[in-house]
Amino acid sequence: MAFFLDEDDDGRVLEAALSFVDTFADGSPSWMHAAVPSTSPMVQQLPRRASRTLDADSSEMTRRAVVNARKRILRKAGVYSDPNRARSERRKEVAYLRQQIERLQIDLQNLEDRRKRRTDQPQQLERSPQPLMVVNAALQIPHMWQVIAEKQRQRREEAERENVRLKWIAERQQKVADSLSSLLKRRASQLMNDCASVVDVSPREQTVHVVDFSGDIGDFQGLFQHLDAARREVDVVFAANGLEKMVITPSDVHIRAGDDDKYLEAFSNKVLPFKLSDTAEAAWNHFKGVEKHLGNGCIYEKAAKDLGEPYTVIEAFTKEMHSNNARADVKVKQVVRRYVEADHDLVIWVARVSPAEIRHKMLRGLTYILRGYAKL
Repeated sequence: MAFFLDEDDDGRVLEAALSFVDTFADGSPSWMHAAVPSTSPMVQQLPRRASRTLDADSSEMTRRAVVNARKRILRKAGVYSDPNRARSERRKEVAYLRQQIERLQIDLQNLEDRRKRRTDQPQQLERSPQPLMVVNAALQIPHMWQVIAEKQRQRREEAERENVRLKWIAERQQKVADSLSSLLKRRASQLMNDCASVVDVSPREQTVHVVDFSGDIGDFQGLFQHLDAARREVDVVFAANGLEKMVITPSDVHIRAGDDDKYLEAFSNKVLPFKLSDTAEAAWNHFKGVEKHLGNGCIYEKAAKDLGEPYTVIEAFTKEMHSNNARADVKVKQVVRRYVEADHDLVIWVARVSPAEIRHKMLRGLTYILRGYAKL
């Protein structure tokens, strides 16, 4: 801790210190006087000159001891024998006061700026109240909360974008799943249809009783006309669908335009590893028999008659036909004829189909003509 004293105070302190030293000096020679008698006999025997020298040395030692003691006391009291001490203290005080003046000037400048802003604020409110309100509202929000709000907004936007992306992926995956499900269902339905004949026929053999036809043969005259027309058009039909020169074994369905209207055409080509004669006989036995009816339904009743002409049979039967979930009861009149040529055999059948009931609903007046070819 430093004390700033003026010249009067320094004088009083120095005077007090010197008086204390004098008091100490008055009592200090006691040890010296005590020591002198022990040496007095010797001193009396010395010459007078030696006595004077001893007194001078004694006084010098006493003076030095007093000076040293005074310095120690002044040092403990914080007072030094520096002639420029008062000037140094004033210089320090002036520097301190200058620092205080600079601080006060800075505070004064801040206060003046604040007062100027306060005086200018009402004028800005009168000129543009709306923007200033926005600025004041923005100034009232701490900067820390602004940073936090900005980060939260960025996180919310990122979360929204991520939700949109995940939603789009989920919708796409759902579409793919629906497509696969539909494809599997169609494939399963197709396999069931392909195996329907095996599943329905193999476990139980259907027995069909065929009776002789005793009806009016005149009902088949229209079918005989269609049969002759089919014989004449056989080359055109096989050339149109490509079966005439086909060597592979495809199956396909076409919709073609005829003279009267459009018609549906289904064809298939197969290569059989048998002789032509054996294959022709087996094909004729198949088409004139009952097996041809068992592929897509069951026979209720059937009547057939061989007309005596070479390879000509007429048939009348009722049948239940089914495909997938659809079913129908039909009445059919059919003519089957075999044509034996030099290089090939040809089986043609023509039928008039009249649906009597489709899905347990009665139908009347709906008929269609079915024409089929088997060329060997």
